[in-house]
Amino acid sequence: MMTRLVTVIPVYNGESFLKATLESVATQTRQPDCVIIQDNCSTDGTAAIAQDFEKKGFKWHCNKKHVSSIENFNAALRFSEEADVLHVLTADDLIVPDFYARLLEPLLSVKGPALVYSAYEVIGEDGELVKDSDLKNPFPIEPGGLPRIIPHTRFIASQSDLRTICLPAVLMKTNREALPVKFSSDYIQCADAVFYAELAGYCEQIVEVPAALCRYRRHENSTTSRNRMEPAALIEDEWKAMQKASMLLGKKGLSAWLWNFRQRCLLAGTSRIMLRGSNQLTIACQAEVVRSTRAITGGVAWYLGNLAVALRDFIRHGYA
Repeated sequence: MMTRLVTVIPVYNGESFLKATLESVATQTRQPDCVIIQDNCSTDGTAAIAQDFEKKGFKWHCNKKHVSSIENFNAALRFSEEADVLHVLTADDLIVPDFYARLLEPLLSVKGPALVYSAYEVIGEDGELVKDSDLKNPFPIEPGGLPRIIPHTRFIASQSDLRTICLPAVLMKTNREALPVKFSSDYIQCADAVFYAELAGYCEQIVEVPAALCRYRRHENSTTSRNRMEPAALIEDEWKAMQKASMLLGKKGLSAWLWNFRQRCLLAGTSRIMLRGSNQLTIACQAEVVRSTRAITGGVAWYLGNLAVALRDFIRHGYA
């Protein structure tokens, strides 16, 4: 029996990049069985672009009223009941021509619910690859890399470290059943890390394809870019997500304490990297980032996390 693949593309005012995203779907070697453009009451030229692709068999659906971004993405998840495999594709990102062919293949032997995801590269507004981006694929990219099964505990630990997979690079095998979890509005940016950590517990198998089959577009209007302008709130959001995902590992006693201390050191290092890469932050804003982070990590973890980043930088560049 052929697997029914449904692609849903939530969008709001996406005229700048939507056409390129839709074209990346239209040129797939293995076409989705259904493509739904879920328009959140856009006020720009999104509808015209979507309607033009209706000629290629895509479906355009406009919400009755504008809802939050999280609500629009959760509405996309409801199509899991109409799909054997569901793909939620963000409206400014791209997938390479053999994305579906490569990711569907390892799912054929899995009977129950499953996750499969590829590596990703970062592109700019012009579609060109961005070198030295602050966003990086969380595992080594291997051109032509073969699928490999990832243990559940290892996968959840990666999400709790916020080394999360890239949403548009993921296929979810749902077997035409409702998904047991959804994106939470409790997070301003890290809802995907918690979502995948929670979903992993229901999956029979998790498969990683280390080839870069997805291209994440970084631009000034992206959610990630906007959230970077409130770094103190982002740090607090990251810690909340790290704690939520870590709970799913089931650690207790000393093991739980050591893991929590490790996570606080990791957050401190993340904060240092954020400050170093942000030349748009005022001195007052930078001070707020330090204050917010230290309030979470405590002094010892703060210094150890910063020391780890400094040592890593020295090893990388100190002998140059």
